[in-house]
Amino acid sequence: WLAVELVRNGWRLKAIHRLILTSAAYRQSSAVSDRQRRVDPENYLVGRMPLKRLDAESLRDSLLSVAGELDSRHFGPGDAVSARADGLVTAVRGPRGWRRSIFLLQRRTQISTLLQNFDLPRMNPNCVQRPISNVAPQALHLLNNKVIRELADRFAERVVSEVGDDAGRQTVRAYRIALGRTPGAEELAATVPVLERLRREWASQLKNDQAAARRRALGNLCHAVMNSAAFMYLD
Repeated sequence: WLAVELVRNGWRLKAIHRLILTSAAYRQSSAVSDRQRRVDPENYLVGRMPLKRLDAESLRDSLLSVAGELDSRHFGPGDAVSARADGLVTAVRGPRGWRRSIFLLQRRTQISTLLQNFDLPRMNPNCVQRPISNVAPQALHLLNNKVIRELADRFAERVVSEVGDDAGRQTVRAYRIALGRTPGAEELAATVPVLERLRREWASQLKNDQAAARRRALGNLCHAVMNSAAFMYLD
């Protein structure tokens, strides 16, 4: 049917793209009802949107954006990367932060480790389809990488600057920034006590700097949100 529509519209791809993108099938949620799970568990009938993880570039840009470290400038030379002594390849931060991944310099021998772990296509051969994997290095990178943890701290600083030190308001704001929605009542009831417990634990270690203890606790929470499926997957 799409092939017939393409011919009928004079082979114009824009019309086909508009048709697909405005269709009910394309715009539906990935949420699965009990009836859908029973009738069409494999989604052969396209009754829901398949759950999709952010691609490598979008994930990196999202991490930078929530941390307030995304430089929105366009054009100019590509942004440099640096190979560290431990073998990791990272982008070099500019005076205003990091620019979007599309402006990152691509070298065959120096590919950003974050992008490579999350299936950035290798362009030395021709890439006709982007690979999709779900492997341990992805989770380990987001949990343990120093740059990611620093971005979580910047995210926490952003939250504090916008809503102050109240744990409830911080939780709501972190959800709003990272996930684009307000946490539900159950999420809020589960998350706020965790943040308060983290504050107490850090306060016992940083007895002479309670403000730093609160920042560390919020940084831990922001790091968890940045590692959540809700942040990494499109629904």
